[in-house]
Amino acid sequence: MVALNTSMIVNIAMMNNIRIDFVWSTQKGMSSLYPLYKMALSQGWDSNLYKVKKQSFLNRKLVKLLSNLIVIAYDQPLYRLRKSGWDGKFIYIEHGLGAIKYYTYKYNFFHEAELLFYPGPVFQRKMKAINPQFKNGLLGGYPKMDALINGKIDRQKMMEKLKLDLDKPVVLFAPSWGGKYSKQSGIWNADFLKDIPNLIIIPHSQDYRYAKKLKVNATIPSENEGINPYIKLADVVISDVSSVLAEAAILDKPVVQLKLPSYPGCFPDKDRRKKDVYLSDEFIQLEENKTNLNKRPFKIAYLDEDWVMGEISEPDKISDTVSTALSELDKFKEERQYWGEQSCYKCDGKSSLRIAKMIEHFQKTGERKQIGDLD
Repeated sequence: MVALNTSMIVNIAMMNNIRIDFVWSTQKGMSSLYPLYKMALSQGWDSNLYKVKKQSFLNRKLVKLLSNLIVIAYDQPLYRLRKSGWDGKFIYIEHGLGAIKYYTYKYNFFHEAELLFYPGPVFQRKMKAINPQFKNGLLGGYPKMDALINGKIDRQKMMEKLKLDLDKPVVLFAPSWGGKYSKQSGIWNADFLKDIPNLIIIPHSQDYRYAKKLKVNATIPSENEGINPYIKLADVVISDVSSVLAEAAILDKPVVQLKLPSYPGCFPDKDRRKKDVYLSDEFIQLEENKTNLNKRPFKIAYLDEDWVMGEISEPDKISDTVSTALSELDKFKEERQYWGEQSCYKCDGKSSLRIAKMIEHFQKTGERKQIGDLD
């Protein structure tokens, strides 16, 4: 295989004439974009990966350097750039596989995207329920999943390094965000897991600050390590509404879903953002009225579907539920397969390449063309 040197990459970029930058403002946004950015470079695009600062004056130099078309995984960098004087166009990719939350496609910016990539068919159905006239969406998968699908771990070596018991199952607890707003949110339920051996806790990036306050005997990897190796290592995954549930399901790992009084970003939780909302107040109120967390804790916002792929447990029963999940590995096998496929299109470890090819085709022809299987 011939390695590409700098001059070769420049020549390919000139031939492809693809000039697109990738911008981020949070660690999760960056990690969602990075696999696609690396793929873009390998395809010879003229691309850069930039962090957008909070203060507008710090972005003035960046605005002058930035391409007219950018790729984002959150809206925050877009708003910051616009405030700093940039008025280009953007492509949007999701930053997770959690279809359940209400903010997906709720805001105006989603509907302004030149291209919007749905991670999987359930996201496409959500958009159709919200805006049936939207024509700029394509199924792409989730670039961050490529490394999870293609990566390998040395289980014994990893467990020895983490000082875990080789004879016991590994339990991963990876909740969604919300620790700042409620003591009943995901991360604070770690206390109910304190008697579970071989426990690994990976908080949401917003909640890592609370990890040191937990009084649990658990391994808590550093934030910059990434979650993929630990999903691979886990024998069972516990979460609430985090996309890690779908990621585990794609690997056919049994999951336990925590039933909580409320979930951040899910109805009937009130949205703190009041501006730039695409949906009418009446539409939102109707969805809130349909919410019954006691009967349907995992109903997907805007759809009459339930995002259930494993055992459901209240926090104080979690130890027994984990035991059940580990003793009945195939009980939810069909549900895991279904939601894995619905959450991540194809999920063949080629999401980045697939999305890159669709972007390149759009840039060259102006056509939004769906690409499926890749050779």
